Amino acid sequence: MEIIRAADRPTRTAPPDRFTGQVWQDEVVVGEAPSRMRATSVSFAPGARTAWHAHPLGQVLWVLSGIGRFQVEGGPVRALYPGDTVRIPPDVRHWHGAAPDRLFVHLAMSEVEPGSGGTQWFEKVGDADYAAAPAD
Repeated sequence: MEIIRAADRPTRTAPPDRFTGQVWQDEVVVGEAPSRMRATSVSFAPGARTAWHAHPLGQVLWVLSGIGRFQVEGGPVRALYPGDTVRIPPDVRHWHGAAPDRLFVHLAMSEVEPGSGGTQWFEKVGDADYAAAPAD
């Protein structure tokens, strides 16, 4: 058993080449072999979002608080609410982030593929795409 104290894991500012707006990341767990699990609590300021990206082994998002947005490439923008779970299949381009006027926090969980990491990053989401009204 191991207890990792919160004070031992400082909050990081998300890299601006992969995110738009203010985003903070709090590492929850990085698995040690044979585990490949990675979990991070991600906090988005209103209007903040990821760039388009994909995960070779998929991703799961669990919404902790606030109201968010999510979109799979070619699909409609969807609203996300506390308690929602999003299961994203492997290699599907997508983005997620906060609603324009709300804070948003989710737990992002994925497996890291040995030797290649867990995320493939692409271009940033444009303002016009982000501003589309959610389908639900």
